[in-house]
Amino acid sequence: MARGWYGLYLGDRVVYEEIEGTIVKLFALDKNKGLLLDDTGNEHTIVCEYCTKIPPKDGLLTFRPLSDIQYTVLLYNTDDFLDVYSFTGDEIEDKVMRIVTNAGNEIEKIAVYVRETASNLNSLY
Repeated sequence: MARGWYGLYLGDRVVYEEIEGTIVKLFALDKNKGLLLDDTGNEHTIVCEYCTKIPPKDGLLTFRPLSDIQYTVLLYNTDDFLDVYSFTGDEIEDKVMRIVTNAGNEIEKIAVYVRETASNLNSLY
């Protein structure tokens, strides 16, 4: 089964029908439906297929973490060890950057997951 949502993730900044905002919810039953929070605080139901993603600038992560979401970070080391961390959206970029800086070339791969408590789906970033 494909992931859906046309490549959008929670926290992505998008433009939908001339409305710019942040994806705050992706619906589990309709994998082409999401909820967009614009800069004025209004929520808009969107069709993911018609969103244009705005990439983040100057950051380690390829998505914009949401502050009230828990993220699980898996760090695969070159010596076959796996480190598992859990961070909130407010602290993830700073903490992962600190770990990467201290670990140097020992990290082979980083995987970031978010757990949506309402739908019990895991999303990989």
